[in-house]
Amino acid sequence: MSETLIIRFNVGGSPMATLKTTFPVDSIFHKWFVSRTKASPFTVDREGAYFVDRDPFSFGIILNYFRLRKAGQLWEACLPKDPDRLAMLTQEADFFLLPQLRDQAICMLQLCSNKNDSNYINEMLAKSTSCPQGFEKKEENEEDY
Repeated sequence: MSETLIIRFNVGGSPMATLKTTFPVDSIFHKWFVSRTKASPFTVDREGAYFVDRDPFSFGIILNYFRLRKAGQLWEACLPKDPDRLAMLTQEADFFLLPQLRDQAICMLQLCSNKNDSNYINEMLAKSTSCPQGFEKKEENEEDY
């Protein structure tokens, strides 16, 4: 396979790579890294990889999101189950202009909050532009069904 078909990333010190064809034409990733119709906010390191100063774990999920969508598979399977990772993913998806991924991560956070104490999640999301209202608290006498 030709080296020119591969995009290399250095995400917070973690090397990652994917095919250029992984990114849909209408995505910001395609515009930044493939067609270059939009100026990329990232610099290229000495090895020729785009240096992305973001969370490597979330970036890996974002790449898997694109890969699974391209393959027509259930992309939701790539989402983490841990509320802390989901909260971080909402921020990263927001940064990378991926509203569908962000919204699904928020939905999963809501499920977590229904099962656990939602104070932490509400505090985190209150600082977010994607969900500043947080989640409603359950009443003490409200039962789970």
